Amino acid sequence: MNGPWVHWRLLARRLGLPLLLLSALRGLFWLLYRSDFPGITGAQALQVAVQGIRFDLATLVIWNAPVILLHILPLPWRPLRLFQRVLFTLYMAINGVLLLICSIDLAFFGFNNKRVSSDLLGQLGAGVRNLPSFLVDYGWAAAVFVVLVAILWKCYPRLTYDGRVRLPWWKEAPVSVASLGIFVLLARGGWQYQGLSPASAADHVDVALAPLVTNSAFTFGYSLATPEVRQRHWFTPAELDRRMPLRYVIQKDPTDRKENVVLIIVESMGREYLGSLSHVRGYMPFMDSLAQQSLVFDNAFANAERSNKSMCAILAGIPSFTDDAFMNTAYMDNRLDGLGTRMKQNGYATSFFHGGLNGEYKFDSFSRAAGFDRYYGRNEYGNNADYDGHWGIYDEEFLQYFAKKLDAEPSPFCSVVFTLSSHDPFPIPDKWKGHFPKGTQEIHESLGYTDMALRRFFRKAAKSPWYRNTLFVITGDHTFLYNVHPPWFTNAAGRFAVPIIFFRPDGSLHGRDSTVAQHLDILPSILDITGFDGAVNCFGRSLFKQDRVPYAAQYLNGQYQIIEGDRLLFFNGETAKGLYAYKSDTLFRHDLSAREPAVADSMRLKLEGVVQRHAQALLQNQLALPQ
Repeated sequence: MNGPWVHWRLLARRLGLPLLLLSALRGLFWLLYRSDFPGITGAQALQVAVQGIRFDLATLVIWNAPVILLHILPLPWRPLRLFQRVLFTLYMAINGVLLLICSIDLAFFGFNNKRVSSDLLGQLGAGVRNLPSFLVDYGWAAAVFVVLVAILWKCYPRLTYDGRVRLPWWKEAPVSVASLGIFVLLARGGWQYQGLSPASAADHVDVALAPLVTNSAFTFGYSLATPEVRQRHWFTPAELDRRMPLRYVIQKDPTDRKENVVLIIVESMGREYLGSLSHVRGYMPFMDSLAQQSLVFDNAFANAERSNKSMCAILAGIPSFTDDAFMNTAYMDNRLDGLGTRMKQNGYATSFFHGGLNGEYKFDSFSRAAGFDRYYGRNEYGNNADYDGHWGIYDEEFLQYFAKKLDAEPSPFCSVVFTLSSHDPFPIPDKWKGHFPKGTQEIHESLGYTDMALRRFFRKAAKSPWYRNTLFVITGDHTFLYNVHPPWFTNAAGRFAVPIIFFRPDGSLHGRDSTVAQHLDILPSILDITGFDGAVNCFGRSLFKQDRVPYAAQYLNGQYQIIEGDRLLFFNGETAKGLYAYKSDTLFRHDLSAREPAVADSMRLKLEGVVQRHAQALLQNQLALPQ
């Protein structure tokens, strides 16, 4: 390759190579998760491909900015062999990391149903510790990365120009300046008012197809460069107080009981796994039997897609509108109106149990911030013979330990336990292998094991004196999104569908409630039913009162969404992107915005209020009432 414009031609070829690889990764991504994007038409596929190239070009230009500058600036050293070696090393390092992130997400997307962002950094500790098992289970993703890097290395266009034909710098300079303008335009994704963001993926394709358009290197880089929370100004303070009041008053009722509270958070227990709630085959027969004796909110939703984010919603009523969990943000030191804090004010002893490694995902530090005085983890359990080799103590043994420790708790107490065995790679003790149905998903057998462990816990607890005067609240932290699921559980509502169950041994709580409920409602509901008298700052409502409009809100892949009644509205932070009847239109084929403009406007205003209030609460340290 020679000629005076050789470096521009080299740059085009060198950027074209990873562009082709990103397109190939998009095709592989679709093959892996095609069940999450059913019924794509030819026109939609073309839109995805075109918009995908737009995002890929923006990604490559932003990531490769140093490489681009070293090509187009009229530097006299460009033909030198040493310079080209340095350029090659820089190119491989940048694009190698880019392809690594995209390869990791080939496996990671199945867990959270979202492209990776800066939250990936918060999981490096657990990732490194579990690397051997991950390589066994997802070695194909590592193989994809190795192949991509090998192609990048082998096909890298090399300079053969001998350097004798060289333009003077003053002739190259105008072209360099014009080239910089073109690259800035590519990095922005076009002439539009604002540059591309993850939410822009839904501007030209259906919202459900947005993850196909973006790539993980783009979402990861964007989240690193973007503030975690942006102050919103949709409403005046008075209007915000009317639309989304943060202060929630709870008045003690004569029927309230100052009873013990046991909150059980079951890892990955989506609503679909309880046959009594999903109308498909269930894998947790004990939970199904318990649901028949309980008050069940069968249209309930998690507020997040991951354990540590859901924990913040359940224990402190914090919406999940940041890419990473609250405890990993700059706002972790904000004061909280945590469940434990308020229960202690009402005379309760508080404790939190999780059989995982102490310190992992900051469960211990956050539980203390939420007001739970005592933390019991793997270290406190003290018997590594029951360690599952991955995440912590097997559920059966740890729940027995939990029941035993509750016997020593002073009444009334509020204690939380978070299970872990139904987490990938779903370890089961050898003695129980083959005892539970394997089903059609990797998680099914482990759910059967956890269900058995819960049965044994309740059997042991029933023999204790505190049992009869205890309220049990049970929910799943999030759903499991890998593998093939029934159609309803793959859409934007179903992927957050979890049960919320209130059980009293005396049977005084029973029946079904199909009102929309969410994790944010658990904290005020527990306070309400146990005789708390006062106020708390929260985004939810008591499920035992009708004093706030029921809703559920989530944030995923750069899009907000709100569920009210049988409608779901998407919102990209600026405009509404579609209104759908999520129960009947499971594939989200029919946007009802034009037919139901009043509903769409009302839901958008509600969601704007929640988002603005959340940002204000974090930025101004208003999660808790003033002391």
